[in-house]
Amino acid sequence: MYNGKYLPIYNYLCSIKKKETTLSFKEIEELLGFPLPKSAYIHNAWWANDIGNHTQAKSWLMAGWKTKNVDLRKTVTFIKGEAKV
Repeated sequence: MYNGKYLPIYNYLCSIKKKETTLSFKEIEELLGFPLPKSAYIHNAWWANDIGNHTQAKSWLMAGWKTKNVDLRKTVTFIKGEAKV
């Protein structure tokens, strides 16, 4: 179980039955209840599948998802079926 600032992303992805889903940045912000940081809009690295210093990545990795495609300032595609961290 993941518990942190990005818990709404974890919860949402855990509820998805499809193998792939694309969310707009606006949809993610609505899920979270707060704006994404500026870096999410300008750096692909913010969406990296690397826990290191990226606490947000833990939310999707712990749910068993990885980011597949990021269109900065627009959308991110998540793909299911990856091993949990």
